[in-house]
Amino acid sequence: MKVFWSYARRDDPKPFNLSALKEQFHLILGQCKGEDIDIFQDKTGLKWGVKWRKMLESEVIASNAFVCILTPSYFSSKMCIQEFTWAVEKKIHIYPILYRECPKGFKSQFTGRKDKLNVKLNANSEIMQEYQYKDFTQLRNLDRTSQEVHDFLDSVCSEIA
Repeated sequence: MKVFWSYARRDDPKPFNLSALKEQFHLILGQCKGEDIDIFQDKTGLKWGVKWRKMLESEVIASNAFVCILTPSYFSSKMCIQEFTWAVEKKIHIYPILYRECPKGFKSQFTGRKDKLNVKLNANSEIMQEYQYKDFTQLRNLDRTSQEVHDFLDSVCSEIA
């Protein structure tokens, strides 16, 4: 199974970073599936000198599952919304996890109405509202190895498996 891990880098600082959550998710999903799992994350998957945008698109398209970590920063990132757009267009299974409340809702507000890309991304971001998400907001400040986090990941990964 191949999974694309979509998140805003702004949300990844230590000590409670999303990369640590991805590592726990990776272990538990592998246990639930009983097989090796390939999870693509830009931080470790993009190598120096590659055409990064094309590689991200290829990785999304090659995935069986698209896990997106929803935060205000996610909806402020054109690249996150572009990744989501690729996943929607290719009909990849989308699994949103609400990591931090989004007071402005599940939508982007990129400016420049004459910019066709901004208009498209803003419209596509609102598609996220159609997907049921899992709520991680009350657990985000817990240690990634805590029982509560593992219970959450067990539940999520069992459904994906």
